[in-house]
Amino acid sequence: MRGISRRSGAALLAVVGALTLVAACSTSQTGTPSSAPARVTSPPPSVASSSPAEPAQPQAGTSTSTPPPPNHCAGNKINQLVKVSISAQHLWLCAKSRTVLSTAITSGAVSLPYDSTPLGNFQIQGRDRNTVLTLNTGKQYNVKYWIPFSAPLFGFHDAPWQAFPFGSAKYKTQGSHGCIHMPLQAIAYLYRWAQVGASVHIRA
Repeated sequence: MRGISRRSGAALLAVVGALTLVAACSTSQTGTPSSAPARVTSPPPSVASSSPAEPAQPQAGTSTSTPPPPNHCAGNKINQLVKVSISAQHLWLCAKSRTVLSTAITSGAVSLPYDSTPLGNFQIQGRDRNTVLTLNTGKQYNVKYWIPFSAPLFGFHDAPWQAFPFGSAKYKTQGSHGCIHMPLQAIAYLYRWAQVGASVHIRA
């Protein structure tokens, strides 16, 4: 979500202090967090196929077991890392080399000017609840969670207005204004798990 104003009375981000800044997603904080949800993972896409009359027999020397999914946190030595892949439209939360959450996301609409999600290394800068995000057009959106990583312009938040599935290639034309949309359960988990200062790596 990208815009230019912060709503008055907003809960101020840890690194921004009491400044009123040109904002991508304006914030205000009210309410309190509820209990942390269970780990969220994105199910693999279903594949339609017709089943044969009899199951195929494995060839000699082959295994029928499904290999485990790749560990995208392997080799990470950072205590808390939020890892984002724009091409995969996916996010992983890494506690060192252990994956604690894996979820599909929606990033910025690359086909629109100024709406691409920035690439690079960032940090979690604050955490707000029950926030109003304001675009530079004046249009406003209510979200339950706002977690900036490049204040005041970019952050993670839920997006109840999004009309297509997270992880869809439609992000290219119908994605965010640069922020990263997350499913509600996933953003709630991130809100409770990540400390201010946690590392954020966003790659193409």
